[in-house]
Order: sequence, then structure tokens, then C-alpha cells
Amino acid sequence: MTDATKPTEPRLTALSMTAFRASPGERLIDVLRDRAQFLLTKAGKPAALLVPVGDADVTTVIERDGTIRGPLPLTYRRQL
Repeated sequence: MTDATKPTEPRLTALSMTAFRASPGERLIDVLRDRAQFLLTKAGKPAALLVPVGDADVTTVIERDGTIRGPLPLTYRRQL
């Protein structure tokens, strides 16, 4: 399989809440038109994901004891 035919992993772009509040409509258009994915951060910590509806997987549950049920979150063990 050549580089041109390899499936690409969705790119997750970190975006501060301040930057998101400055232009939320433009970010939503990026998600709808370009299938962009954003990790919204508050004070440098992950706060929310902005992803196309078809890509959202809401079955992941992180329990109080830290165990994870369902598919691993997009940010799991990523260096942000």
C-alpha cells in the first residue's frame, strides 16, 4: 500500500476555549464542510470534542475509579 492509498487518521486540532469563542461559527463550518475535529481546551486541559455527528461515539464511559467502558477516547494517551 502506497502512502497515497493509506487511510489517514483523523487530525485532532487543539483549540482553546478563548479562540473557539472568538469564531464558533467558522469552526462549525470547518467541521461540517471539511470534517475537521477539534479538541477544546480550558486552561490547557482537554474539555470537549467538536467532531462531525457521524464520527461521534458516545458509548465510552469513564467510571469514577478510572476504568473505561467502550472504545477508547480519541485523546487517550496522546501528548497534547
